[in-house]
Amino acid sequence: MSYSPSYVSDEGIRLRPLARSRPRRGIKKETFVRGLLTGMLYLTLLRTTGMWYGYPSNFIEDAPVDPFAQKLMLYSLIPLIGLYIWLEPNRFVSYFRRIPVLLIVVSAFSIISLGVSISFGASVRGIAAVAILTVAPLLYRFRYGSVATFQILINFGIFAAFANILYTVAFPRYAIMSGSYAGMIKGLFYHKNGLGQFCAVSFIAMLSVGMPKGRLRYSQLLRWAALLCTLLLIVVSKSSTAVVMVAIGISALIGSHMMQSVRNSLARSFFVFFFCLLLGVAASFAYLGVAEMIADAFGKDLTFSGRTNIWDQLLPLVYDRPIFGYGFAAFRQPEVMEQYVELTFDARSTHNTYLELALNIGVPGMIAWTVFVLQRLGGRLTATQRSGDLRDTHSKEVAIILLIVVGSMMEAGMMLAPVILWPYLVVSLPVSKPKNTGRSMRDLIADSRHATPK
Repeated sequence: MSYSPSYVSDEGIRLRPLARSRPRRGIKKETFVRGLLTGMLYLTLLRTTGMWYGYPSNFIEDAPVDPFAQKLMLYSLIPLIGLYIWLEPNRFVSYFRRIPVLLIVVSAFSIISLGVSISFGASVRGIAAVAILTVAPLLYRFRYGSVATFQILINFGIFAAFANILYTVAFPRYAIMSGSYAGMIKGLFYHKNGLGQFCAVSFIAMLSVGMPKGRLRYSQLLRWAALLCTLLLIVVSKSSTAVVMVAIGISALIGSHMMQSVRNSLARSFFVFFFCLLLGVAASFAYLGVAEMIADAFGKDLTFSGRTNIWDQLLPLVYDRPIFGYGFAAFRQPEVMEQYVELTFDARSTHNTYLELALNIGVPGMIAWTVFVLQRLGGRLTATQRSGDLRDTHSKEVAIILLIVVGSMMEAGMMLAPVILWPYLVVSLPVSKPKNTGRSMRDLIADSRHATPK
């Protein structure tokens, strides 16, 4: 055996820098792509919430609102999506190669509804906005997983909580509503119900079941402070829907954590069935007792909407066009609502997402979408995760889907609409993961090892 030093030729020495440059370019591209997708997700969240400065305190007065900022945020997503497709065309195609059948049915009814729409321009804009605001959350979720995606949602929730508190203190003439909603806080949102809905789902995204492990960090203190601010905003917004959503979300979060501890699939399925049965019985009694007390406290009936008179006038319209409806997003337009609903006040919303979907894309489309969401919820309830972070995120996804499903009975625009809760629902639905998804870091490490000189 020889211990003499070994030498390489000049050609071998010259090849080393070329081999090392490959992972450097890969790292730069990966960093750029992650920054691009992160910016797109934050931009989507800001656009869907609609938070902005200077919204009128009394929206009934039809005070002019400049839509330029919201349109700019929406349209700026188009070139950013195009840039990502140019950077990673194969990966983008693989993400959307397998689409569930129920989603194809919903898409078909949505597109066909454009042909019979009573407000064609509004329907086209509505379906385009939903499509654009769906891409960024899905791309980030597919590429980096649910844990990283929910960290973005948590960061945005912390920012929004402090921003709305500071805005209310600094600009009370805009943040505190007047007129029939006098004294209710809406913060940076257009309406106090929007603030309540966002705070409810953001509270669930930030909440963690159990005590923190290890040393207490400043990030944990910041999250707890944001949680308290979020609860405060829910209270001052006086949104009954938000109160119900928080209660449902916390119950679902705890129940999902309990189910995650059951490893046997048969026992877990039985536990899910028993939990749903118990929840249904408890809800029946609570609806007649506790719910009535809560509704009375907010000056509403058992529907928590106080808008059953709107439903009475809209239900006959469903029977007139049950198949394809009146056009995607048609009944999200105030002028359409004024045309079909006659009340002593301006009815600008159906106050029921399922009724809104039936009017917009027809009863079959509404049923297909509802079945798809419930199917995904059922799959989530019976699935388990090994990692602690994945279990925590998994439980939050279950809670968010459930509270949106229930909250849709009381408010409009919670599903298939380019508004507040849409990105949260998109990232929570357990969409099938492509085979080559989530391998970016492994590929990067493999490339680095391959390029390392031996």
